[in-house]
Amino acid sequence: MDKHLNKTLGTSSPRKHHIGLLSLGALALIAACGTAQAGSITAVRVEPQTITAGGQAQVTVEGQDGGNCAVRVEYGNGDVDVTRMSAGKDNFPRSFMHTYNIPGTFTILAKGGRDGSTMGCSGESTVTLNVVAAPPPPPMEMRPRHGERYTPACPDGFVLNRNSVNRRTGAYSCSALQGSELPRSGIACPPDTAYYTNEQGTLLGCKALRR
Repeated sequence: MDKHLNKTLGTSSPRKHHIGLLSLGALALIAACGTAQAGSITAVRVEPQTITAGGQAQVTVEGQDGGNCAVRVEYGNGDVDVTRMSAGKDNFPRSFMHTYNIPGTFTILAKGGRDGSTMGCSGESTVTLNVVAAPPPPPMEMRPRHGERYTPACPDGFVLNRNSVNRRTGAYSCSALQGSELPRSGIACPPDTAYYTNEQGTLLGCKALRR
């Protein structure tokens, strides 16, 4: 009578009901493990924030450790680094050294990126780096031979102011022709003199240093 009643009401057997509960529990455990294995990127910083072309900057990615995941760093100049993170071994923060050879403003992006079978970390962050041009090398000092006098020399686009020439100190000045610009590397000056220009960029020369 009981068996017939169970069949009529569609009640599953205790064994099938137990297997169903185990399956649901396994699925929940797998889902929980999958969630725990994803680390999270929270910020990225660069030090220093301004460098000279040819120099290096340190990029540091910060985040929350949660398991195995991969971090992708895009430096803004076409270069990329990808590295794996693993809880308890390779933890956040993670730092990278990178060289920038060209002046400009670069946006550095840290985000998740797949590395082989390792999935990317969640989250992303950006930071800006300024790269300035290297200063021009100092002009070479003029060293005359014994008994030789200095001959004032003006760069292209400039003419010598003859009244400015001082044979005793070696000082002199040059005036710019229309449309001429100051030379980026300056000019070579005699000993005990220093290169100078005016604010308008229309005059340059070598002035005597005080002793």
